[in-house]
Amino acid sequence: MSSRRPVVTGLGIITAAGCGVSAVWDALRTGRSGLGPLTLFASPRYGSHQVGQVRAEVDQLAGDARGSRSDKLAWIAAREAIRQSGLAAPLAGARADRAAVLLGTTVAGILGTETMLDRLLRKQRHSFIPARYHECASATDLCARRFGARGPTATFSTACSAGALAIATAAELIENDEADVALAGGADSLSRLTLNGFGSLLLLDAEGCRPFDAARAGISLGEGAAMLVLEADETARARGARILARLSGWGASCDATHPTAPDAQGGGAAAAMQQALERGGLTPLDIGYVSAHGTGTPDNDVMEARALRRVFGDAAPPFASVKRFFGHTLAASGAIQAVVCVQALREQAAPGNLGFEKMDPQIGLEPSRGFQSRRLQHVLSNSFGFGGNNVVLVFSNAGSDPVSAAVRRPRRPSAMPLAVLGAGLVSAGGHTMAGVRNALAQGGATPSWLELAAPFPLGRMRGYTCGDIGANEAIPAARRRRLGHLQQMALLAAKRSLPQGLPAWLAPDRVCAAIGTGLGCLGETAAFVENMLVNEERAPLAGRFANSVHNACASQLAIEFNLRGLNSTSTHREISFEAALWHGANELRQGRADMALAGAADELSPYAQAVGERWGWWDGNAPAIRPFGRELKGRRRPLPGEGAAVFTLVRDGQGPPPLARLRSVRFGRFAAPAGGPPEAQGEAAWIRETLERDGVALASADLLLTGASGWPPWDDACREVASVLSVLRGRELNCGAYKQACGEHYSASAFGFFVALGLVRGEIEPGLCLAGADTGARPPRTVLLYTLAPGGSHALCCVCA
Repeated sequence: MSSRRPVVTGLGIITAAGCGVSAVWDALRTGRSGLGPLTLFASPRYGSHQVGQVRAEVDQLAGDARGSRSDKLAWIAAREAIRQSGLAAPLAGARADRAAVLLGTTVAGILGTETMLDRLLRKQRHSFIPARYHECASATDLCARRFGARGPTATFSTACSAGALAIATAAELIENDEADVALAGGADSLSRLTLNGFGSLLLLDAEGCRPFDAARAGISLGEGAAMLVLEADETARARGARILARLSGWGASCDATHPTAPDAQGGGAAAAMQQALERGGLTPLDIGYVSAHGTGTPDNDVMEARALRRVFGDAAPPFASVKRFFGHTLAASGAIQAVVCVQALREQAAPGNLGFEKMDPQIGLEPSRGFQSRRLQHVLSNSFGFGGNNVVLVFSNAGSDPVSAAVRRPRRPSAMPLAVLGAGLVSAGGHTMAGVRNALAQGGATPSWLELAAPFPLGRMRGYTCGDIGANEAIPAARRRRLGHLQQMALLAAKRSLPQGLPAWLAPDRVCAAIGTGLGCLGETAAFVENMLVNEERAPLAGRFANSVHNACASQLAIEFNLRGLNSTSTHREISFEAALWHGANELRQGRADMALAGAADELSPYAQAVGERWGWWDGNAPAIRPFGRELKGRRRPLPGEGAAVFTLVRDGQGPPPLARLRSVRFGRFAAPAGGPPEAQGEAAWIRETLERDGVALASADLLLTGASGWPPWDDACREVASVLSVLRGRELNCGAYKQACGEHYSASAFGFFVALGLVRGEIEPGLCLAGADTGARPPRTVLLYTLAPGGSHALCCVCA
């Protein structure tokens, strides 16, 4: 029977216990741990700790792939998965357009960044080459380029659940008929940041982790990557692919209790498990094995045991943690467990819980001690991360029936429009609609002068800072001191989007939060790493580490408003906001949420400014942003900025009259030579196809609102797309811009969404955004927000009155 249900056709993995699926499975079968001494870098304080370091020659295995250690680990795993699936790489034609790549990561290229900062702080050597691969999206883009994928491409950073979230999101895209095939998983390398960070929280076990054991004392950090090729059942069968297993269920929730500690009673974890079972049409009795998150920390293991009891009662199935084999590989852990689960189904055997000797009375459950043959039809995998992010996956035997009454559903979620009930903003152009309108009327916001002090190259530079954001009035002092600048901006934007708080009728588990960020909490990360390097790992700043994770903003919103639904953080360059918006919109359209908070936030950092100055992007003479102005020549780039925007969404017809409606949101990759701008004809066709898919006529669009910022190659590309769309619709489509009022930053398109709301509501005159157009143009009823990323990504949102 034909089905859009996702199946697994390829696996790839690299860990401390081995490189490749067969080597890793052999380690699990023989009980051989990959933990050993740390040799990747020197650590004065934790150098004697056991870690799960990949001993293989990563650079050699990665071949000619360029990037950070995390990037290369991701590609090694991806290449194996692609080969096993039988797909040709790079893909071409229609298959490439229908291929997605989704990756989870926590530290990304921080290992190289640490080396760069060490040289900067100690030797005043200003070499910023590793910064090219610092971003979380670097590994995803590498895999997407080599796979040839031009479908949805996104990166997630929800700490230790990110790899599992990427896999679950890939499954959503396949079921929604937005992709036929997806490469999904997670990758992370060891780093000084995480080693000292978890050490500062007293969560490391120097002798090696002992999950669920009475004497457990903490985690063992590890590194690695794992990738799955997921396909729609119908397309996999059509090409004759070998189906290894089925991804039959998945669930996500948030504890909403603490930035680092889990919900002690396991409520959030249990909710995610129950969701996964329900989605797969399964009961607890159907599960034959649980791949536990089992980190080896006292609190986490007790919490997980309580969650298992809440779901399975006194009849918990055999369960085990594989952390002693690989170390805790952070974002990669959920993907690694997914590979283990698929192999367990294929081999009809499951690994034991290495490191366990004595049962803890607080836990009251004993994990499987050794590798055992088992009759397995369905297995469950748990992944829990900082911020209370919980994601659970259920895999089923390849021969299981994919269609049951519980899972019969339309191929795509409802195409009904979503209502935008609230909008909150923190920006250089103002924090209200009136402020933004005034900034646009004056030709844009005024950049601020910033002094760069040591250790950076000294000098004055300009940037679009947010000034007084109003944190002193809106956030109590005791809480404000515990939050970084980015968290404060995101929290203020959310509060402005929900001025009356959550409606009383909303159940907490029916509200989700999805926040995008390109670079995350740079200030908190920099403060922790600087202190670590300068003080040689003495007196680490534990609070800074807790705030350094990319999902610190989304988890803070969950804690503030008690949001217990999906909690997602997307971090994929300029389309981070649109990926977050898609996640929130998908939860609403699938009926899993009644309200979604979706937005994005990025902060201006001296490190980013120093890197840009070193690369010749800007200096003290850099001009203010003037879209379509053609003032930037050579290597010059638009001035950087910062800001945050959060929007409250519900299904249309719920709540009071909305500010506007969201009719469409889509993201993906475009084909272009050597990192250049896209070809206009292809982009226009993609935009028209997106609108038609969601029931919007191209002729109804009144304005193409773009991220044009004065950089000629990309400004010209935006204008050419508008020109082609004008031909397709039979009349001119005006082309506008907004970055003159917020600066250039990865979350700028969230500011653009705010401007789009103002345009369709008649609160911002269209002439203020147009280049050389009639300032008396009538208010648009439909605005297309179009975003391009130099990394090869694009996104589209359709906002209607």
